[in-house]
Amino acid sequence: MVSRFDQQKTKHQLFHVSLSLATILICMTYMQYRRNWAYLGNFWDSLVVPIVFIGELLKVVLARFYGRIEDGVLTVKQRQKKAAYFTARELAGGFTLQFLCTLLYAFSCIIFGAPVLGNYEETFVLSLLMTLLTVSPTVFLLGGGGALQVCFCEKPDFVTKCEDTALNLFKYNALGGILGAWAGSVVAPLDWGRDWQVYPIPNIIGALLGSAMGNIYACTHVLYATARVYMTKKRA
Repeated sequence: MVSRFDQQKTKHQLFHVSLSLATILICMTYMQYRRNWAYLGNFWDSLVVPIVFIGELLKVVLARFYGRIEDGVLTVKQRQKKAAYFTARELAGGFTLQFLCTLLYAFSCIIFGAPVLGNYEETFVLSLLMTLLTVSPTVFLLGGGGALQVCFCEKPDFVTKCEDTALNLFKYNALGGILGAWAGSVVAPLDWGRDWQVYPIPNIIGALLGSAMGNIYACTHVLYATARVYMTKKRA
């Protein structure tokens, strides 16, 4: 039996991964251009957070572009429920959810060894970056209420196939970012005397590289599935 090949889904996945990797590449190029990485933890002097924000927003726009036709398959009740998740109240709820997640990441940074009585700005920048890599894309896509349901492992019933694809890709991005930020903290206590070992530089770089690795894994998975379908059709 020949597996069904969803060309639109595959294109969406590959463009999504390409946007993710392009965002990380731009961040790394910018960091190399600045050379002095000590500014990475400064909110006003670093462009890493705005670059990541724009990249995540573009991925949501991409999901909207591919899902514009699928909205027609939703029932009237599902459309009303989806529209209700983008009211002013829900948008405020989405902002609150991201703010609380930023506080949670800041608390986690302190638990894992970040200075308690100093480096407030650095901890805030790292926490904000982690929120952008994990929670914000889902909030941008589904609104505050929909994102909250996803956080509790429950997808809203109005999620289309295209949005479900985007959510799965967001998962790789989030897991890679979290594991990368955690792995980056390993080099901080080592007695190498390098300037890039200063908190939160290794954590920010680790989060970006981890996110890139998560997206590379997703891309490999998509290409493998595509090649498998192609070979199955060729044998048939």
